[in-house]
Amino acid sequence: MLSQERIGTSEAFFLIVAAMIEVGTLTGARDIADQVGVDMWLVSPLETFFSLGAIYILTRLAMKFPQQDFFGFSRQIAGRWVAWPLSLGLLFYWLALTAHVTRVTTDVIKNSLLARTPAEVILLSLLIAAAYLASRGLEPLARACIIIIIVTLPLIMILFLLVLPHFRFENFLPILPRGPWPVLRLAFWRISNAEEMSLFLILVPFLQQPREAWQAASRGYLVVMVIVITVLTTCQGVLGIELLKYALIPGLSVTQLAEFAGTFIERISLVFISLWIILAFPTVAALLWASAYLAGRLVNLNDYRLLAFYQLPLVFFLARHPGNNLEVKSFYFFLQPLGFAYLLIIPAILYLIAIIRFPPAGSS
Repeated sequence: MLSQERIGTSEAFFLIVAAMIEVGTLTGARDIADQVGVDMWLVSPLETFFSLGAIYILTRLAMKFPQQDFFGFSRQIAGRWVAWPLSLGLLFYWLALTAHVTRVTTDVIKNSLLARTPAEVILLSLLIAAAYLASRGLEPLARACIIIIIVTLPLIMILFLLVLPHFRFENFLPILPRGPWPVLRLAFWRISNAEEMSLFLILVPFLQQPREAWQAASRGYLVVMVIVITVLTTCQGVLGIELLKYALIPGLSVTQLAEFAGTFIERISLVFISLWIILAFPTVAALLWASAYLAGRLVNLNDYRLLAFYQLPLVFFLARHPGNNLEVKSFYFFLQPLGFAYLLIIPAILYLIAIIRFPPAGSS
C-alpha cells in the first residue's frame, strides 16, 4: 500500500455509491420481473434489509483488523494455505465482474448510441480510460467519483420525474399472488448483487478513520438502494410487468415515454442513457484498482498501480467471450454464487473464527 493513499469517510461514501451504480441497474428490472412477476416492487426493500446484515458482518470483520487487507487478516485468522486460495478467488471475482460490467455497458452503448461502431472499439476504449484512472491511485479515483455523482445523479432523478404522468398504480396488483416465499428467496439471494461492497475487504486500511467503515458502507448502500428502488418501481409502474419482461433496457424504455416533439431536449432517453453510462466508468475503474492492489499484495509488489493495465487482456477476453447478448447471463452465471460467498458466507466464517481466536481485550 502506498503511504500517501488515504481517503476520508465521505470520500469512501462517494466511492462506493459511484462503484455500485452501473448500467446493470437499468436491465435488472427485467430479470426480477421474470422471477417474481407483479411482486417485483417488494424485492428491493427486502433485499436492502438482508444486504445490510451482510455488509455489517463484512465491515465488522475488516474493522477488527484495521491495518490489514483481506489477504493479511485472512492469513492471520486461518493461515496462509487458506488465505491464498481465498484471495485468488476474490481477485478472479473482481476481474470477472469487471468484464461483466464492461460487456453490459458496451452492449447498451452499441444498442442505444453507437450502432455502427464495432463493439471491440467501445469495450477497449472504456477499459483503457478506466485503467488510466485506476492507475492514478485511490485518491484521484475517489475525487473523480465525487464529481461524477454530484453531476449525474440529480439529473438522472429529474429525468425520471418526467415520466410520472405515465405511472399506473394498478400495475402493482395483485399483491403476493404466489405467496411471500418466492419474494423472500429472491431478496435473500440478491445479497450477491451488492458486488462492489466487497471492496471494503481491502478498503479499510486506506481510510483515515477505519472505525467509520460501517458508516460509509451502510450510508452508501442505502443511497444506492433508494436509486435502485426508484428505477425499478418506476419501470413497473410505467411499463407494467408484461412489457418489462420483453424490454431490452427497461430504464431506457421508460424515459422514451417522456419524449415528444417541441420539448427543450427531444431525445431525453439518449441524455438519460449517456448519464448512466458515465456512472459505469467509476465502477470499472474501482474494480480495476482493487484487483491491481490485491494482485500486487499477492506478489509482494509495493507500487501495484500499473497492474491495472496488465489485467486488461484477461478482462477483454472474458468480456468478449459471450457470442451475443443472450449468452452473457449464462456465461457469467458464477458471479452470483461467488458474490454471495464473498459478501456473506466467507466473511461470516472468518469473523466467527476471529472472535474465537482473538477475543476483545478484557473478555474471559
